Amino acid sequence: MIKFFRKIRQNLIMENKTGKYLKYAIGEIVLVVIGILIALSINNWNENRKNLIKEKATLSKFYQDLKSDSTYYQGNFRRVLSIDSLHRELYLTGFKGKETIEHNNLNYIRRTLVYNPVAKENDPNITNKIDNDEIREEIQIYFRSMNSVFEAKFEHEDVVFKIREFLRKNKIHSVEGWFDSEMLPTLESEVDVTLISHSNLIMLSKDEYFQQFLLESSVKLQELKQTLTILILNNARLMSKINMYLNDND
Repeated sequence: MIKFFRKIRQNLIMENKTGKYLKYAIGEIVLVVIGILIALSINNWNENRKNLIKEKATLSKFYQDLKSDSTYYQGNFRRVLSIDSLHRELYLTGFKGKETIEHNNLNYIRRTLVYNPVAKENDPNITNKIDNDEIREEIQIYFRSMNSVFEAKFEHEDVVFKIREFLRKNKIHSVEGWFDSEMLPTLESEVDVTLISHSNLIMLSKDEYFQQFLLESSVKLQELKQTLTILILNNARLMSKINMYLNDND
């Protein structure tokens, strides 16, 4: 093909047809430029396709982590509600004369969240791997809400440590209750471990110092519940957007 064009060019020069030669030369340049542009476009398309496949794989893995965290957050939220319920029962016995505590796990007075989400831990730099601006922004919002829960959890945990120290000083813990149990407390069930007796906790609910700890714990717990609620909503929204994005780019 190159020899063919060269032969045509040589014939035009020999015939001294300068005008026609210039037109031909310009046409040849245009064709070469068009060819280069087409090649670049194909190359860019291939690169974009490869990047999209890689991005989808990253998001698919991240989606599974978010799904695991979603289930985990629900367990955490149930624990927060249970602690909150115990706080209110202690208030009723300590201030309103209620004679009994109906909560099924009195140990929750010394509990806080067990908070170990995996999404951020498994890929903390995922935002640098995502080209879609909307998804990247949603991930950043989600990570910020995770940090808010971490901060609220640590603040509540600080109060819980004070409560535990108060219980120890007042010899409220039941050593037998711990060693006679299976000693396997979990996120969902701790009913087999009896660390605090019903009568002792009712007595504590009337103690002024304990009441101050109860107030502080309740305040911090409400902040924790609020941040956890936001995190659960952001988790669901991010999962929905990722799922939609993956389906739209199949």
